[in-house]
This record gives sequence, C-alpha cells and structure tokens, in this order.
Amino acid sequence: MLKVLRKAEIPLRVAAALAVAYLFYVFLARHSAEKRFSPPQTASDTAAKSAFDAAYGGTDLKILQFYARDGVLYEGKSTVICYGVVNAKSVSIDPPISGVGVSLNRCVEAAPKRNTTYVLTAEGENGKTVSASFTIRLQADPDSLPRINTFSVARHTVEKGRHVFMLAFAFENGKDVSIDPPVFSPIQDSAPFGQFFVSPDKTTTYTLTVAGAFGHKARKKLTLEVKDQ
Repeated sequence: MLKVLRKAEIPLRVAAALAVAYLFYVFLARHSAEKRFSPPQTASDTAAKSAFDAAYGGTDLKILQFYARDGVLYEGKSTVICYGVVNAKSVSIDPPISGVGVSLNRCVEAAPKRNTTYVLTAEGENGKTVSASFTIRLQADPDSLPRINTFSVARHTVEKGRHVFMLAFAFENGKDVSIDPPVFSPIQDSAPFGQFFVSPDKTTTYTLTVAGAFGHKARKKLTLEVKDQ
C-alpha cells in the first residue's frame, strides 16, 4: 500500500510543475502583448507634459495668467480681469479690486475711470514675491458723445432800428448748455432743444456749447450780421 501512494505522488508533482510553467507562460505573453500594443508616446504628449510640469510642478511661486477681457474700454463701461497663481499664500491687485484671493483661475470685475495700469503681486510662503502688469486704455464711445444738430436763426426782425434774432438749437447726449457771449445762464439737464432772443448792436458771433458725460463738449458758432438801417 505504501508503494502505491508513492507512485501516485509522481503525477501530482508533474501536474503542479506544468501548472506553474503555464502561469509563467501566460504572464510573459500578457507582458509582451502590453508592450507590443501600448501606443507610443508622441512628441505632443511629451510637450504637453513638459508644459504642465513647468506651470504646476514643483514648489516655485508662479503667476500662471493675468489679463483683461478688454484692452481698450469705452468710458463708463466695465470689464473683467482674470488671473491665476500657484504656490502663493497671498495675492493682491493694485489699484485694489474686490474679490481678489489666491486662486489657480479667477476673474473679477473692474470699471476704471481713466487709463489704468493694473499690477498683480503674489507672495509665497518664504516671503518671495512675483508680479505682472498690463494697462487698460479708455476711449470715448462715439455714440454717446454730445452733438449739436442745429444752431440757426429761426426768425429775424428789425424793431425801431434794432435787430432782433430768434435763435433755435437742438442737440443730443448733452446735460449742460451755455452760450457765449452770455445771453442766458447755463442750463443744466435741459431738454435737447430750445430757442432764445438776442439783439446785438453790431455783428456778433455766438458760440453754443453743449457738455456731455466725462467732460466731453460740442461747440457750434453762429455769426449774426448787423448792418446800419
């Protein structure tokens, strides 16, 4: 009986050896297939990884971006300023803008009143700072500039040897109206048209001025000839 058991052990050992050999073969085959069918790394993949590492890798303090949506802005309008920093403990923008804080990507609203240079400053944990800047330039909106459409003589009469003129005017985008030589006090928030009388004793040039927003002005001249009767 003992001899029979020992003879039975031989096939079991052979089977175990064959199983191990089979598993080793499967492992080698899969490893070879993975190497054969895995897509090769392209130059663009390498460049993208390098760009990512350059921007976000390491512990260096960096400004990733800092720009405005509009480099040139109409007066009275607003824009957004976007920025991003990495490895910073604090961030500030000068002139100050609300809502600024440490962020990889954030946009805040800005409404400059004049040509303005904005400076972003980021500070790292070691006290080191980096900065970047750009300028937003303002220009007048042509559609909102004051314009004088009419400034002319509506009627002219001579009464007892004196010339009497009724002058009429109309304008757009204005809030203050004045005349020189003075005939009436400056009118504020006036209607966009009007008329007035003058009676010069000699040939005179009148200048009508209409002031609009942001200090812009429109002027128009009218000369009235006075001849001896």
